[in-house]
Amino acid sequence: MAYFLGIDMGTTSIKAVAFSKNASVLYRYAVDNETIYPCPGFAEQNPNAILQAVVHCITEMVSHLQQSPLCISFSAALHGVIAIDATGNPLTNCILWNDTRAAGEASALHQNGMANELYQQTGVPVHAMSPLCKILWLQKNKPDIFKKTVKFIGLKEYLFQAFTGKYVIDTSLATAMGLCNIYTLQWDKAILALANISTQQLSEIVPASTIFFNRNEVLPQWANTIPLIIGAGDGPLANLGMGIIEDDKIVVTIGTSAAARRTVSSPRLDANMQTFCYHLEQTTYVMGGASNNGASVLQWLRNGILQTNQRYTLLVAETAHIPAGSEGLLVLPYISGERAPLWNAHARAAFLGLTQQHTRAHCIKAVMEGVLMNVYSIILALLKTNPQVVGIYAGGGFAESAEWVQMLADITALQVHVPATVETSALGAVVLGANAIGHKLTITTQNNVTVYQPNLVNHVVYQKVWLQYHAALLQLGLLKKPLE
Repeated sequence: MAYFLGIDMGTTSIKAVAFSKNASVLYRYAVDNETIYPCPGFAEQNPNAILQAVVHCITEMVSHLQQSPLCISFSAALHGVIAIDATGNPLTNCILWNDTRAAGEASALHQNGMANELYQQTGVPVHAMSPLCKILWLQKNKPDIFKKTVKFIGLKEYLFQAFTGKYVIDTSLATAMGLCNIYTLQWDKAILALANISTQQLSEIVPASTIFFNRNEVLPQWANTIPLIIGAGDGPLANLGMGIIEDDKIVVTIGTSAAARRTVSSPRLDANMQTFCYHLEQTTYVMGGASNNGASVLQWLRNGILQTNQRYTLLVAETAHIPAGSEGLLVLPYISGERAPLWNAHARAAFLGLTQQHTRAHCIKAVMEGVLMNVYSIILALLKTNPQVVGIYAGGGFAESAEWVQMLADITALQVHVPATVETSALGAVVLGANAIGHKLTITTQNNVTVYQPNLVNHVVYQKVWLQYHAALLQLGLLKKPLE
């Protein structure tokens, strides 16, 4: 059977997903990634290990299906930086989106008044996650590495250089660098001057549907004739994979991290710098906010605090008898600092209101609620630009949990639609790839097959929880200004 292959280069794993010509999942294969934490606040991955994982996923897919794909399209996490030397070898691991070492550089840009100007030019809030800030950190703290660096690239660029011998980056990942003008889709020379780098030290910016071919021996020989479509960032592609092309719908995805996004037809920025805006393709942009703290908070609770190997479905099932609001237990989920909407790399997690009556089930549910309260704050920022939202569309691993999705519907008082597949980033990449090689593949919201209706009684409870949550952020000094 003919199929399209989507590769989703996530933080937790590399996933290969085969889709038929009608967008049905034929086969899925994944390899877990190792994230290295050499110092507090550091988060890195070995680029060669990621490359090998991608190659393994591709070969395993073809071996299982006994047929090569019509094309291979790529989705990748944003904001990573690798320093490359003159021989093409990495001088550093990939510094990931959740690495907060550059918090000082971000703070300095806010203090000297440049942060707003940079945001207005790029659509990227100034924060430790920004590659701009990471490059500034390398210049200050690793001057020997900085001087030897001939390229600053991300993991997908590393992959494509290995396959094709070219340093290329799609407009989606480029506009998430904090170095690219959101209006011209070109590297901003003034910002590059601030970072003390040149355009030659960055990859060539190309459209997300650009086709390449394997020219090296990293992939098997059969792959030399298979179109490789560069694709885009995983967040924007998730919107495309759900068929969200109108701005009256919001996509919420929760995997390792969490995000809420809407699709817009031109760059749209937020007066308070609470949201980002990245390009996808042609006149399609995605605005939204990404949180450092998604299902990773539940993983931390399970592994670090509860110290159990129980499956997440069983842990969540324990919370069935716990009422909305976890009987007064409130969790601020910031175990990894925070991006949207706080943009505070120094934010920390907290359990508030803990009493002797609270059990482990209360803690589990309160963590789930805390993650969604933060997502809700991002949703509220998006509603400022268009309050006429008709529904939320859920993707990522959390969409496989009926309890968690229902909680989102109750908190927002909006219908939540769940697609036939949660692999929406891989599907978005495949949509780009299929269309690039002349196979029209269109995803619409009709592909979303399950709808969760809000429980309005629970919504009343969650409105009170939201006020308590917001008050706690203010009292602890975690907000630069009150959320609107």
